[in-house]
Amino acid sequence: MNSIFPHVFGQERVKQAWAKAIENHRMASTSIFYGEEGLGKTTAALDLAAALTHISPDKVWNENNAPAWLDDEKKSLLYMLDAHVFYMKPFTDVLQIGQFVELGDYIQHFDDSPHVCIIDEAQTMGAPIANAWLKTLEEPKENLFFILISHNLERMLPTVVSRAELFRFMPLDRDGFQNFVIARREEFSGLKIPEDIEKAYKLCAGNPGAALNFYGAGGESAYDWAKHFWKIVTFESMPLTRLAGISPKTNRKELLRNLSWCIAIGRNLMLLNEVADEADMFSLITQEEREIAPSWADGKAQAAVKMLEKAEKALRHSISVRDVINMLAVNMVWIRKGVHL
Repeated sequence: MNSIFPHVFGQERVKQAWAKAIENHRMASTSIFYGEEGLGKTTAALDLAAALTHISPDKVWNENNAPAWLDDEKKSLLYMLDAHVFYMKPFTDVLQIGQFVELGDYIQHFDDSPHVCIIDEAQTMGAPIANAWLKTLEEPKENLFFILISHNLERMLPTVVSRAELFRFMPLDRDGFQNFVIARREEFSGLKIPEDIEKAYKLCAGNPGAALNFYGAGGESAYDWAKHFWKIVTFESMPLTRLAGISPKTNRKELLRNLSWCIAIGRNLMLLNEVADEADMFSLITQEEREIAPSWADGKAQAAVKMLEKAEKALRHSISVRDVINMLAVNMVWIRKGVHL
C-alpha cells in the first residue's frame, strides 16, 4: 500500500497513476472513480484529496468529520471535511441542485491553493445539473480538482464522462483482501483470523465493503435474520406477520445489513439454479440454500434479488423500515408464485 494513500487497499494501478500524476503536477482536474459499491472509492477519494491538498490524511479522516458522511442519519447539503476538501452525496434519491449551488458559492471564494470537491454517487446527477456544471468542469479554477464517484458509469451523462479521467476500481485479489482484513481486524468481530479469511474472500468476491458488512459488528445476527427471512418467504403463504415478528426493533442501519445478507443468499440461489454443479466454485453455498433453491427456479431468484436491491435502495433514501418490510413480504410471495413484478 502506497504510504500517501494509507487507507486504500489494492487498486495498485490507480494508486501508481495518482502518485505519478501528483509528482509530475499533471493530475486531471476531473476524475471519475467507478466500480461496484464497497470497493473503497470514497475512501480513496479522501486519501487522494489529502495528497492533492498537502494535508495529513488523518486530518481529513478525523473523528469529527468521518461520521458526517458515513452516517446516513446525518444529512447535509454539503460537508466541509477541511477548509480545502468538500464532500457531497445524495440525501434523497438524487443529487439536488441546491447542493451544487452551495458548492458553487464556496468555489467563488477559493484562493489559488489546492481544493478538492468530492461528489459521491455522481450517477444520480440529473442531466440538467450535469449540463449546468459542464462549464465548471471544462474551465476549472487553477488547483481545483473534482472527484466524481459512480457505482454505475453508464448512468452518467456522456459529456461529463468524456471530460474526466477514468479510474476503475476492482475487487481485491486474495492477498489484498487478507491484508485489508488483518489491518482492520478490530472491525471483524464475526470473523476468525486467519482461519475464515478464505471463506470470507469467497463469499464477498474480494469486496472489502461487503466483508465489513457481513463480518463486522452485528454481521452474525444479520445472517441469522437473512436465513430466517428466506425460510419465511419460501415456505409461508402469509409471511407479513412472521416478518413483522422478527423485526420489531430493527432500525434502518440494521435492516440494511440484513438485506445485504439476504441479497448474498439470493445470489447463491441464482447460482444453484443456473450452474448447480459448479456453484461451489463461485461462492460459499450452505445446505440450507440447497434446500430452498428449487422454490426459486425459473428466474424467480433473479427477480427476488432485484426486489431486495430495490428495497435496499428505498431504505437508503428514507423510506420507513416498516414500509420496506411490508413491501418485501408482499412482493416476495408473488415472485415465489411466479408473478415476477
